[in-house]
Amino acid sequence: MALRAINLALAWIGVEKIFIEVFTEIGLNADEINSFISGPAFLAWNHFGNIQGSWGGSMPQSWVDSQSDLQLKILDRMEELGITPILPAFPGFVPRNISRVFPDISLSTSPLWSNFPTELSGDTYINPFDPRFAQLQKLFISKQQELYGNVTNFWTLDQFNENQPLSGDLGYLQNVSHNTWTALKAADPDAVWVMQAWLFSSDSAFWSNDRIESFLGGIPVNSDMLLLDLFAESAPQWLRTNSFYGKPWIWCELHDYGGNMGLYGQIENVTINSMDAVRNSSSLVGFGLTMEGQEGNEIMYDLLLDQAWSPKPIDTETYFHDWVSARYGTKNVKSLYTGWELLRPTVFNNTNLTITAVPKSILELVPSISGLLGRTGHHPTTIHLQPSGHG
Repeated sequence: MALRAINLALAWIGVEKIFIEVFTEIGLNADEINSFISGPAFLAWNHFGNIQGSWGGSMPQSWVDSQSDLQLKILDRMEELGITPILPAFPGFVPRNISRVFPDISLSTSPLWSNFPTELSGDTYINPFDPRFAQLQKLFISKQQELYGNVTNFWTLDQFNENQPLSGDLGYLQNVSHNTWTALKAADPDAVWVMQAWLFSSDSAFWSNDRIESFLGGIPVNSDMLLLDLFAESAPQWLRTNSFYGKPWIWCELHDYGGNMGLYGQIENVTINSMDAVRNSSSLVGFGLTMEGQEGNEIMYDLLLDQAWSPKPIDTETYFHDWVSARYGTKNVKSLYTGWELLRPTVFNNTNLTITAVPKSILELVPSISGLLGRTGHHPTTIHLQPSGHG
């Protein structure tokens, strides 16, 4: 990462320790907290408020402590390499029994997520206009500052990841974001709220342009927010939102969901479309990678990170040739040049955007009487390549 000049990266390993300490300090007991924290394989969705609890027993304290120790090592190394960490802010999701501690607290319930049962989803969250939201935000950030030092002012906070807000009223949405921003700035006056723009893509039926503008408009200082256009190579949101209405943003390549292992790429979108954004958006501030697994398609991630240093779209034929030389050497590799040139305009140049990401093997899927082949979307099983005509 450092060799590619990445200077900002998510670092939320070990945050469970912070959650537990905050919830304990306000008076929740171990059973109440354990009913909220998910197991290691599901923590991302727990942090996003999609699921809660665990169906395999409570989280071992030894694992919580070891992850916190690992985070300290990660942050030390990031500092050595000049990479600024993005730490987690308090998103508002809490154990259901929090009303025992704060009887008059204002709460809402997230929708059930992805067919999970009620006991494992429908997370409870504190409405940001309740003063306890700011109280817990202050605790959450101050505990990290005490543990890690003053290592960052970038805080990741996603409230509606695949969860719809309680209301689509424009005033309500602006009130939610404004109070979230106010609480964050009270905890860290220099805070920058880092937020994924995935919600605007995944639930575009709800997130109309006027709702997006109202939500983002709740943050009165543009530089206090940094948006990640998470899936910009396939579903860019900056175009329909007038560059997120002036908020700084990063053009991101998602490419791979769930660590799928097929070969796939969109070289034209990564090179040409990213440069279109540079020319046409005054609030674009960087490029980023947001893949959910990086095995098997390294060339696509190298391509974007190198594109960041080029003032014009990279010539992919030359790039693939040079990449092969760098990876395999230059002796006796003629067949490799030929092979990669077969892949470049076919496998790595998908232009059919009914298939938007790395294909998924049918061997990974639950059997279905309706069939497994021909699926599109971001877990496709359709063959996407177009034959190049090479023999």
